[in-house]
Amino acid sequence: MQKILVCHTGAWIGDMVLLTPALRALKQAYPESALTIFLRPLVRDLMKSNPYVDKCIVDTKTKGQFKSLMKLGRQIREHNFDIAVVLHPTSFRNALLPFIARIPNRVGSNYRGQGFLLTASCSHNTNLHEVDRYLSILHLLNINTVSLEKSSDITSSLSSTYLEFWHTDADRQMIQQVLQNEGVSHNERLIAVNLGTTWQTKRWDARNFAEVINQISSAAPDVKIILTGSSSEEIIVEKLSLSESIINLIGKTDILQLGALLERCEVCLTCDSGPMHIAAAVGTPTVALFGPTDPKRHRPYGTGHTVIEKPVPCRPCYKRTCHRQDTPHLCMQEINTTDVVKVLVPKLNLKNPNDST
Repeated sequence: MQKILVCHTGAWIGDMVLLTPALRALKQAYPESALTIFLRPLVRDLMKSNPYVDKCIVDTKTKGQFKSLMKLGRQIREHNFDIAVVLHPTSFRNALLPFIARIPNRVGSNYRGQGFLLTASCSHNTNLHEVDRYLSILHLLNINTVSLEKSSDITSSLSSTYLEFWHTDADRQMIQQVLQNEGVSHNERLIAVNLGTTWQTKRWDARNFAEVINQISSAAPDVKIILTGSSSEEIIVEKLSLSESIINLIGKTDILQLGALLERCEVCLTCDSGPMHIAAAVGTPTVALFGPTDPKRHRPYGTGHTVIEKPVPCRPCYKRTCHRQDTPHLCMQEINTTDVVKVLVPKLNLKNPNDST
């Protein structure tokens, strides 16, 4: 039995969703393997629900402590892994630890020359979507995949690249009960609006969200609008002037219940965020607003999604703090409500409220 260690200590939910095709391909190539993922505490509970993960090792990273690093390396070594697959895009630490642990077969990308820590490496290709970049590393293990966007049937290959999420029927039943408590019947139309995202630079002005929500509510009073997000984003809603008919579920679902909720919706309007990737994974079309990050790498994966972005020369910058002195957050400010409504309307089969004809 092969013992495989997958290293990705990105602490973002979206990263973990995008890892799934690579984890699935590993399990299909090594069906008798035990697959362990090396990750950060924030995403441990989520990845315990991933059917391709047998065990988690949590990186309790303590910066600047060499002894801590060596201790973790020894801990990993005790597992006697046969293969290490380093999928974190930029972490030197993720490549160093399998080297310290003396894992005999170590594969990953040669980001900034860290390939010397690996037994096989490939170039760090930023022209690929993250899903496909992860899978390109598996080519070093002679594992090939069929791109979802080139295949009309996701079941046509055992190594197809479709996403998955791991909510259960219990999560679906919980969401149905929550919606019922809000007066929503099982056949009513829903649209999710995810207001927040972790980086300040990725956020769209809350007043713009409010304007879009009010326009859609006026054009389609039969479509229920559900607000989603984490409890830390409740403050955003306090700034909005919204109809009482809007259903605010911010902070009221756990991550797997959120998957069940997004699955129930016809469309999800969101900035670049973890919920964006969850929506894509459960098959809900998204309208995704992109600013400092590159949709070529991070767009909602699959078909039926629409990205709205503006050609601001300083993007993509991947900065969590905007350094523009003249017009901060210009990349997100340039996205206007008309752009968003124009995309949402056909997805909901509505008449554009701005159309005077």
